[in-house]
Amino acid sequence: MTVAPQEAGEGWLILTTITDLLVNLGIGFVGVLTVAPDSLGVPGQVLTFFGCALAFSFANHVLGMWLLRASVGKLLWGLRVVRAADGGRPGFWRSVGRWLMGYVALVLMAVVEDGGGVGEANGLRTVRRRDLRIYHPAGYRA
Repeated sequence: MTVAPQEAGEGWLILTTITDLLVNLGIGFVGVLTVAPDSLGVPGQVLTFFGCALAFSFANHVLGMWLLRASVGKLLWGLRVVRAADGGRPGFWRSVGRWLMGYVALVLMAVVEDGGGVGEANGLRTVRRRDLRIYHPAGYRA
């Protein structure tokens, strides 16, 4: 039985979360500027902003996890997402569940003012890429 590496430290997770948040906000602003901003009015601009940010968030956190094992922030900071049980690939539906759990956790953290994160939501864990090298000398291939 294969065991997944240890979870990345809290500092790394906060850094990647902030990076992903800033990229999401940037994509939202680009979306508003791209879609004829004057003709939309304020409600249309707000909807465009949140629509673009939400669509990119899905692509980043679900498709990115499924295909690349990482979101943009995790790729930039050398982290990967693996199954907590065996270190394998996350899978599409587990990535969807983790993405949805991230929004639920974000709301709960705001309500209860707790600094906890998503952790091992939906059986997935964020690990450092260099910790995956122990599985294969030329790089992790599962």
